[in-house]
Amino acid sequence: MNTDQYLTLSGESTGEVRDKASRFMAYAFPIQDEPAFRSRLAEIAADHHRARHICFAWVLGTAGDRFRAYDAGEPTGSAGRPILRQLQGAGLTNCAIVVVRYFGGTLLGKAGLAHAFAAAAKEALAHNATVQLTLLAKAAVDCSYNLVEEVKKQVAASGGVVEHSEYAGQCHLIVAVPRRMVGDLVANWNAAGATARPLPGSPA
Repeated sequence: MNTDQYLTLSGESTGEVRDKASRFMAYAFPIQDEPAFRSRLAEIAADHHRARHICFAWVLGTAGDRFRAYDAGEPTGSAGRPILRQLQGAGLTNCAIVVVRYFGGTLLGKAGLAHAFAAAAKEALAHNATVQLTLLAKAAVDCSYNLVEEVKKQVAASGGVVEHSEYAGQCHLIVAVPRRMVGDLVANWNAAGATARPLPGSPA
C-alpha cells in the first residue's frame, strides 16, 4: 500500500456485549476529521443521555499517526485504549468507535472492563466492512478541444475523476487525481500545451 492509500470503514455499524448485567453498546463509523467525529459523538450521547460512561477512540491520517483514546471516567486505560487497539490492530484510519456503557450493578474491575470494551468494539467492527481509499489532489486544467479528451483519458487512467468541466473558447476542467501523481500529470499537460496547476487546499 502506498502512502496515498489507506484502509477505513465503509459505513456505520454497531455491536453489543453484556457482562454481569452491564451493557456495552458500540458504534463504529468512518470520519474525515475531528469536527465530524464530535458531531456524531454528540448524536450518540443525546441518544444515550442516561448512560454514565460514553468512551471512545479515533484514528486519523493516512498513516494513522493522529489518534485519541478517552475513558470517560472509567479507570485509566480500561476503556479508550482497548477500543483504540481494535482500530489500530485492524490497520484502520479515518474512523472511530464509541462505546456506551450502562452499569449493571456489579463491578467488573479494570481487567474486566478492558475486556468488555474491547469485545464491544470488536463486535462492531465485525459487522462492518473495510474499504481501501486513495487520497486525491485537485488540479485545474485549461486546454484546447483537441487536448481535452487526452487529459480526460489520463485522469481516468490514474484512477482520478473530472469533477467539473466548462466548454467555451477553450476547455476548463477541475480534476482530482492521486496525490502522488498530480505533479507529473500537471507537468505533462503543460508540456502538451495546456495550462494546468495544482489547486490550493489539495490534497482533496
